[in-house]
Amino acid sequence: MNECRYRSSLVMCAVASLSFWGPQVMGQANAQPTAPVSAHSASDSTLPAFDVITIKPNNSDERPSIDFDGGNFSATNFSVKMLVLFAYDLKDDQLFGVPKWASELHFDMKAKVLDADPTVLQQLSNDQKRVIEQTILTERFGLTFHRETKVLAVYELVVDKGGPRFQPSKIEAGQRGANGLGAGSLHTNNHNGNADMTSTAVPIASLVNVLSRQTERIVVDQTGLTGRYDLNLTWSRDDGGTPATDQNSPPIVTAIQEQLGLRLRPAKLPVSTFVVDHVVLPSGN
Repeated sequence: MNECRYRSSLVMCAVASLSFWGPQVMGQANAQPTAPVSAHSASDSTLPAFDVITIKPNNSDERPSIDFDGGNFSATNFSVKMLVLFAYDLKDDQLFGVPKWASELHFDMKAKVLDADPTVLQQLSNDQKRVIEQTILTERFGLTFHRETKVLAVYELVVDKGGPRFQPSKIEAGQRGANGLGAGSLHTNNHNGNADMTSTAVPIASLVNVLSRQTERIVVDQTGLTGRYDLNLTWSRDDGGTPATDQNSPPIVTAIQEQLGLRLRPAKLPVSTFVVDHVVLPSGN
């Protein structure tokens, strides 16, 4: 799928289905914390590894961005917290134990994979790239952590009365929709205080990730919809930025109900969380 190109600005990327794979909602609220977790699992032992990692402070107002392409990784004006969220595919509500400096201090991070098979690098999935990125946190910031289940406030995405206002997509893999997007693609765009989402043949998980980012709360798919859909949505942003010039655009919670026939329902559910046990400022390069 190509819901969102991996090379992206963290702020602008609309992260589609892969969740960037979404929080894991647990069946039991009293599950026990696991032991500290390393960056690699046995199945990851054959992945390429970074041979060179450099970390430098960044005190500018430059927009944060991240890129991993052709064996070269760079994160510009990134905090440790931002990289943890990205590399471990977490929502902000899932992350605990981050010291103040790890949120406030920003860095330029660069890493290279030397002498790797170009074919292997080209075929890396986004999941595999994240596993490789995790070594920056473990090797240079000394990150250790454990997983723990906590009951958190979430939104459940459900079908509103009357049913969904969209049908399964007729666009197949390798094809493009009338909007020019290939199957599995999702784009968001901000303009004049409003925002819109355009997608072609994406799963509901793609929408869930957009909603989670916009509402700043974990969203859990309870729709029961398993197909792929062409989902289009327009809403007014409520982020303290420029007021919307088009007063006809509703808030996103109202927009999904009016335009998609879906609804966000507040709930509290046990969620797998990420608890930082140890993290330190990096030593010199």
